[in-house]
Amino acid sequence: MDKKQANARYSDGKKNVELNVSIFLWEEDSIFYVYAPALDLTGYGLSKEEARESFETVLHEFIVYTHNKKTIFKELENLGWAVNKRKKRIISPDFEDMLSENEHFKHLYKSKDLTRDTSNVNLELA
Repeated sequence: MDKKQANARYSDGKKNVELNVSIFLWEEDSIFYVYAPALDLTGYGLSKEEARESFETVLHEFIVYTHNKKTIFKELENLGWAVNKRKKRIISPDFEDMLSENEHFKHLYKSKDLTRDTSNVNLELA
């Protein structure tokens, strides 16, 4: 597994957020799930495509909400990200840290047949 699971950039000037985040997909009881442990966000649907769309919606709402509340950096720090506000750069926690500190992810990783992928998101914030 890669040591860096996600990369992100945030720009105040253009109010732009770019994320490249590792996601894990699985199926359970005919429902597909997409989970990003670095953000502790989940999407779901009746197909992989619906689950990805649901995840993108959840991620978009998370970013917009935390941006509007001016808590985006604090939330990412709470999730274990290293935040450098001056350089507008944020780095996700290592895979091993997420496994050891995120009980939900640890359970999923050990008990589900997960498929790993990435999701690229570029959002313009108002």
